[in-house]
Amino acid sequence: MFKAPFSFDGRIRRIEYFLSYLIAGLISGLIWGLLFAGLMAGSMLGSTSMMAGGTLFGALIGIVVYVAMLWFCLAQGVKRLHDVDKSGWLILLLFIPVVGFVFGLYLLFADGTVGPNQFGPDPKNRMPYQAPSNPATPVNVTVTINRDEVKVETTDSPKETVVEEAVVEVPADDAPIDETPSHDGPATKHTLK
Repeated sequence: MFKAPFSFDGRIRRIEYFLSYLIAGLISGLIWGLLFAGLMAGSMLGSTSMMAGGTLFGALIGIVVYVAMLWFCLAQGVKRLHDVDKSGWLILLLFIPVVGFVFGLYLLFADGTVGPNQFGPDPKNRMPYQAPSNPATPVNVTVTINRDEVKVETTDSPKETVVEEAVVEVPADDAPIDETPSHDGPATKHTLK
């Protein structure tokens, strides 16, 4: 996580996008708090040349950090757009007041493209579903019934049959399945609890 955070290339997951903006919000709050505290302290103590110089220096450092944080947020947003297979230029929608909020939520909750896309490999290392090469391959299904979970009732009707373990082969085409019951003893009826 946070590999090349200032780069606009590649893809990131939703959690990295969320953490990026959370960290940026905390740093922004800290910068504004320090700037406000410096200005308040300067106005309370009186404007001396040393205090004014310190406040100006602090403001310049705050601006530099703020520009770096803005670059970081834009880079992380573009990489998140790449994860949903969209152009990075759509990041400019975040600067439109209401649209930006809704678009930011979309980036936060939308699942990324499964598998690699034009912007790089999947950050979750998922691969897209690939159908089997031979769709006519039969499927074997084994059904096992546990006697502890089955209520057994004996009936005299020859129509009902017990199947305790069966292997059913399902052909890929629409061929009928042989459903002929086998009788090895008295017929019983199973009712699941």
